[in-house]
Amino acid sequence: MSKILRIALIVLLAISALLTILFYAGGEDISGQPVYTNIFLLWAVILTGIAVGFTVIFPVIQMITNPKNAKKSLLGIVALVVVIAIAYGLSSGEALGVRPDLVQYDVPSTLKYAGTMINTIYVLGIIAIVSMIYTEVSKIFK
Repeated sequence: MSKILRIALIVLLAISALLTILFYAGGEDISGQPVYTNIFLLWAVILTGIAVGFTVIFPVIQMITNPKNAKKSLLGIVALVVVIAIAYGLSSGEALGVRPDLVQYDVPSTLKYAGTMINTIYVLGIIAIVSMIYTEVSKIFK
């Protein structure tokens, strides 16, 4: 299995290197854009799809083969959902009353989403800082 994976990675690397060379050395069209831009972007989308696929598939396989650790993973996901729910509750969709040229962004659903993401970052940042402080303080008393 390791040999097959190594060959697959070498093939992906070779294709990526070839497309990169074509992108930079392939010339330009009439509008001044590189000729191979679309192919280069398509390859990036394919590589992203492969990465996302493996990112989803391998944890599921790990959960099936090791159910004890699956509980810990699911607990982390539930905790993240709770944090996002709290952040959603704290965010406001109230209109800002911005300049007329920015009124297209003054949409309650967009404002609620942005507020949720900002509040989520704040809460996760606070949790990270508190956990670092707790870890260091607990080391002192051991």
